[in-house]
Amino acid sequence: MSSTSVPDILSFTKLSRNVSGLRTRLDTTRTETTTGRYEDVTAQTKGDVGSVHLLKKAIGDVQYFQSSLLLVGSRAQITQTTLGNIGSQGSRIATNLLSAVGLEDESTVNILTGDARAALLNTFASLNAKFGERAMFGGDETDQAPLAPATQLIADIEAIMAGATDAADAQAQLDTYFDDPAGGFATTIYLGGTNRSPAVEIGPGVRIDISAKADDPAIKDIIRGLATIASLSSATFTDRDAIIANGIDNVLDGETKLTEQRALIGVSEARVEAAIKRFELEETVLARLFNAKTARDPFEAASELQLLETQLEASYLMTARLARLSLANFIR
Repeated sequence: MSSTSVPDILSFTKLSRNVSGLRTRLDTTRTETTTGRYEDVTAQTKGDVGSVHLLKKAIGDVQYFQSSLLLVGSRAQITQTTLGNIGSQGSRIATNLLSAVGLEDESTVNILTGDARAALLNTFASLNAKFGERAMFGGDETDQAPLAPATQLIADIEAIMAGATDAADAQAQLDTYFDDPAGGFATTIYLGGTNRSPAVEIGPGVRIDISAKADDPAIKDIIRGLATIASLSSATFTDRDAIIANGIDNVLDGETKLTEQRALIGVSEARVEAAIKRFELEETVLARLFNAKTARDPFEAASELQLLETQLEASYLMTARLARLSLANFIR
C-alpha cells in the first residue's frame, strides 16, 4: 500500500499544473522581452486586433514607398550626372572649336576633332551604362544597351563625309541619317525602346517621369555634332567651315536643350525628396500608434521574467519535495 496520502497526491498534482503554467508564462515573457511586443495582441487590445493589422499594413506600405523612392532618387541622380557630363564636355569642345576656327588655328582644330571622337566614345559608354540590371537610357527597353558601338556611328558619318560633294550635300545626308525614322541612327545606332520608361510612383496614384532616352532630341543633337566634328578629316569637299559651324551649332543647341531637360528632372528630384520626408514622418506617426497597442515595456518584461524564474525555481523545489514524501520519510 502506498504511504503517500490523498491530500499529498492532490497537492503534487496541483503544483505540477502550476509549474506547467509558470513555464508557459515564462516562455511567453522571455519572447516578449526579446521582441518588445505582446504575444497575445488580441488580449492586449481587448479584441481590437483589426486596427493593429491595419496599422501594420500601413507601415508596410510606407516602408515600400520609402524603399522605392530611394531607388528612384538614385536613378535620378545618376541621370543628372550623366547628362551633365555629356553636356559639359560637348560644350567645351564646341566652344574651343569655335574659337580655333575664328583664329584659323588648324592645329587646334585637328586636336579638337580628336577630342570630339574621345567625347563621343565617352558619351556612348555613359548612355549604355546600367543601374543594377536596368539600362538607364533605353526607354522601355531595359535589358540591353540602347546604343550600338560608337565606332559604328563614326564609320557611318565618315562615309557620309567622304561621299558628299559639298557641305550642303553632307548636311542633307546628316539630316536624313539622324532625323529620318528610316535613317541610320534610328535603324542601326539606337537600339532602345520606342517609348519612355514608365513613370515612377512617389505616392498612391502619384507618378513622375525622371527618365531620359539616348535618342532624345537634346542628346541626339550633341551626338550628331560630336560625330560631325570627329569625322572632319574624312571630308573630301573644300568648304569645311560650313559643316564645322553646323557641328558646333548642333552641340551647343543640344547642350541648351539638355539643360532644360535636366531642370525638369531636377523638379522631379525635389518632389522625390519631399515624398521621402513625408513618408518618414508618416512612418513615425504610424509606428507610435502601433507601439501604443502592441509594444511591451522592456523593463516591466524583464522584471516579470526575473520573478517568474524565481517562482519556477521554487516550484521545482517544492515538487521535488512532494515527490519524495512518504510515511517512512515523515517518521524519520
